[in-house]
Amino acid sequence: MKRRYRGTPGEHVVWLNFKDGSHPYGGGAEEYMHQVTARMVDAGQRVTIVTSRPRGAARRTHVRGAAVRRMGNAYTVYPLALLWLLRNRRAIDAIVDACNGIPFFSPLAVGRRVPVVVLIHHVHQAMFHQHFRFPVAQIGRWIERVGNRVVYGVRTIAVVSPSSRTEVRKVLGLIGPVHVAANGQEPLLVPGATRSEVPRIVCVGRLAPHKRWDLLLRALPRIAELIPDVELHLVGDGPCRAELTALIAELGIGDRVTLHGRLENSHRNRLLAAGWLTVCTSEVEGWGLAVTEAMSLGVPAVVLASPGLRDCVRNQLTGWVVARPQHLAGQITSALIELEDTAVAALWARRCRAWAGRFTWDATTDRLIGLLAGEDARRANPDQREICDLSTVVDLPVHLAARIDYTRLSDVDQVDWDLPDPADAGSMRVRLLLAGYDECDATALLQRAGVDTEPPTTWIWVARPADLLGWKRVAGQRAADLRTYFKHQAGVGTGMGRV
Repeated sequence: MKRRYRGTPGEHVVWLNFKDGSHPYGGGAEEYMHQVTARMVDAGQRVTIVTSRPRGAARRTHVRGAAVRRMGNAYTVYPLALLWLLRNRRAIDAIVDACNGIPFFSPLAVGRRVPVVVLIHHVHQAMFHQHFRFPVAQIGRWIERVGNRVVYGVRTIAVVSPSSRTEVRKVLGLIGPVHVAANGQEPLLVPGATRSEVPRIVCVGRLAPHKRWDLLLRALPRIAELIPDVELHLVGDGPCRAELTALIAELGIGDRVTLHGRLENSHRNRLLAAGWLTVCTSEVEGWGLAVTEAMSLGVPAVVLASPGLRDCVRNQLTGWVVARPQHLAGQITSALIELEDTAVAALWARRCRAWAGRFTWDATTDRLIGLLAGEDARRANPDQREICDLSTVVDLPVHLAARIDYTRLSDVDQVDWDLPDPADAGSMRVRLLLAGYDECDATALLQRAGVDTEPPTTWIWVARPADLLGWKRVAGQRAADLRTYFKHQAGVGTGMGRV
């Protein structure tokens, strides 16, 4: 079977998503889609987004170079998209099939002809009961759990966090290889921003049931007992606005809570940069994009230990992860008291910016392209690696990293490196994430490349969940420049440049 997709210019990628960014209920999944598809277009690929059509929206348009084809409503978009895929299957080179609870089941239209990567931001099993009545909720749960497993089989699955990866295995029971393709983010810059003089909590997100903003509002009176001048600013809109407004009046906290609704980005960012703290109380998140955006402005976070949120916050380093909702008031109060010290707040801000800076949309796009290319390689010539969630990290000095031919690695493997020290570029360290490898496999691979595998020169360990985040590049066919770059760093010792 011939290869169809290698991540090269001119190839046609179709992205299936229930909503696009213009939809009234568009959110983080749509931001993810548009950021990645725009970069695919910039790389010379042809991208078509197939999505639903809200009232008044154009059937055809372009968003940042990607063609958008809108069809059907929340229910009919799925069969209409399948018909569109069936008609156009010969002109499609790869598909990203975003499963927002209900999947598009694209393999039913394209079979093995086209590589398909299933993108799952988070598992929706609990949310079906929040939004639908019996029996619709039960049908939705069955489709997500059983339908996915039957139709997609061993297709590659992309998730946005290690927690989502665990849920895909444990809750949905999907059997294909699962890889993390974390959210990126745009660098947020607010020139001249200053922190508020009073303790200020600033939160950004939809006012939706699963976000559980009511937990934060109910905690606020207890926080105010020790911090009387605390303020809460909520930025965003959604179906729970009236309910939250009534709760604010009931709790008597209207003098310290502001519901801003949606704000223009520059206004939102300036408000966020003035915050002492951000909080996220969501029960279900694939990833906390609003949280990492706040961190990029130096604002730490208090989050519930929900899937996704517990991944985007490094506990006690960039924020605080709270195990139970009843502990929210105490942790937020403690955090605000600690952040009163401006020197301490500056230290938290530096750690937050450094962590958030590891997540870029360029890296996310590189990862998705790598997963599509890897899935196509499996389709055309099944990989010898078993489907396994085990990955291994290799940490080695740059002069040894220069011996490795990165094009011989898989498209699903990843590479990262430190910023070189201008005074000693040879001390630079490089890391590999080898998917489906244990320590013995990784050691054998390095030895074949003539790499010293003994510590303290080289360190090898089985990847932990936190090790799956923050990688710069994928290996494989498009990584030919990495070996040259590492040779240059090892031999010349100049600045990093861009690769």
